[in-house]
Amino acid sequence: MNKFDDMIAFVHERTTTGRFAQVIAVDAKFELFSRAWCVAECVEADATCLPQFVKIQSTESLDEHYNRLANLSVEECEASHKEDKDYILAKIRDVGAFNERLQWLVFGSNGLMNSWMDAQGRIAQAGHIVARIRAKST
Repeated sequence: MNKFDDMIAFVHERTTTGRFAQVIAVDAKFELFSRAWCVAECVEADATCLPQFVKIQSTESLDEHYNRLANLSVEECEASHKEDKDYILAKIRDVGAFNERLQWLVFGSNGLMNSWMDAQGRIAQAGHIVARIRAKST
């Protein structure tokens, strides 16, 4: 039995009380973002305005997996069972828009990675991003 929709609705009802938040504990290899259920949960939680907080191992870990995150798409995500992935994809009306929302959730001005870092970390990360762009263009 799939309880995803029921759980999202349950949490959404309680979000207005300020009693719930989503803590996203990212593994060192960022494999969490390769799992269809995890990605769907993050996007749905964001859509219901559930506060989200991300915990990652280090800036170096983020740097190491940045390219995979930058190319993240729900179609490429995995699930333990084919039916689960099919279910998730079937619930998404516009996969392209979902992927754009996912990228904004991860990297946007109020995104998960932005909220993870303090101001000094954001400046350092901006430098890393510029360096990656320069490396790709040469």
